[in-house]
Amino acid sequence: MKSKKALVVLFLFSLLLAVSCADRPTKAMRKAERRMEQQANQARKDYDKAKSDHYKRQAPKTRKMIREDRRRARRLNRSLRRY
Repeated sequence: MKSKKALVVLFLFSLLLAVSCADRPTKAMRKAERRMEQQANQARKDYDKAKSDHYKRQAPKTRKMIREDRRRARRLNRSLRRY
């Protein structure tokens, strides 16, 4: 009788332990996710730098037009926003 209870308790404990360990990602998966995140951050930084360099190469008149377009779009989007 005692051995059956001990066996059931041992089985349930091992099942609980197996389920909790299965949810954790492996070290290789964590490394891969970290590397992908770093690559995404680097790509975003490169894009932002290219965008700002492109803006700096524009003529002053074009820069002014871009700023006015941004303001106009902001105002238009604000007026179209629904609550």
